[in-house]
Amino acid sequence: MKQQLKDFLSFGKSERNAILFLVVLIVVVILLPAIYASREQPGILNREEFAAEIEEFMQMDKIKSAVSQQDFDFNEPDKSAGRAKFTPFPFDPNVLDKQGWMALGFSARQAESIIKYRERGGRFKVTEDLKRLYAFNDEVYDILEPYINISAQTSTYPSAERENKGNYPVYEQFTAELNSSDSATLVKVRGIGPAFARRIIRYREKLGGFADARQLLEVYGMDSARYAQMSKGVFVDTTLIRKFNVNTASLEDLRAHPYIDYYIAKALVDARIRKGAFASPADIKNIPLIYDELYYKLLPYISIH
Repeated sequence: MKQQLKDFLSFGKSERNAILFLVVLIVVVILLPAIYASREQPGILNREEFAAEIEEFMQMDKIKSAVSQQDFDFNEPDKSAGRAKFTPFPFDPNVLDKQGWMALGFSARQAESIIKYRERGGRFKVTEDLKRLYAFNDEVYDILEPYINISAQTSTYPSAERENKGNYPVYEQFTAELNSSDSATLVKVRGIGPAFARRIIRYREKLGGFADARQLLEVYGMDSARYAQMSKGVFVDTTLIRKFNVNTASLEDLRAHPYIDYYIAKALVDARIRKGAFASPADIKNIPLIYDELYYKLLPYISIH
């Protein structure tokens, strides 16, 4: 019995070496943090300097907060956000280059659009002319208007200079009615080429006619600069608009109109089934999907008889 116990508790050479290595490893792991801490002596904290830095940081934060709240108009948050985007400085829109427009806060694409407008012969005679550009909404105009400085020399081209400026031809003023003109007539309007003439006619067919010349901005590829060029050369005759009968048009016929998607078309058809025919165009306003802006866009095209 004793011999068996002795054999059980005894270790071979390799086992003793393994136990010794394990003991040494445990001791090293236990002592290592203490050794590392003794070598890393923390710097002496100067409480006065630390307190001064905190005070300086708090003062700067208060100043920034006060300035931000003073500049921000909580009654007109959109305009205040616009001021943060733009960096106004005095400028003449007739001579400012692309980099200058971008320095004001416009994107590269917006700056290029303005430059192209000028290259095609567009001029800004008064500050309000900038509102014709898509990039100049009312908020942007209000921000930049005090800095606009249009000189008499840059607001117009002399006739000889205009002929040579970028080799652009001088166009005669020609006007065309949008709902009846063919492509051969439309291309006579300044700013309308063959491609845009075809697009205008295709969109006119989908709409049923133009109720307002500004609907040209909905034509694929149209931008504010091009529209500003052609706007004085086009007009609409609303009596030529082709209307659709909202009481008899099928789901597919309704969907074919650019202002009506599948869900609005289905809502119109469902309303007819549940409540009967619409007594007046205003009845479609009872459909939740038809908001006021959409209603007034559809109104010129709706018939109930």
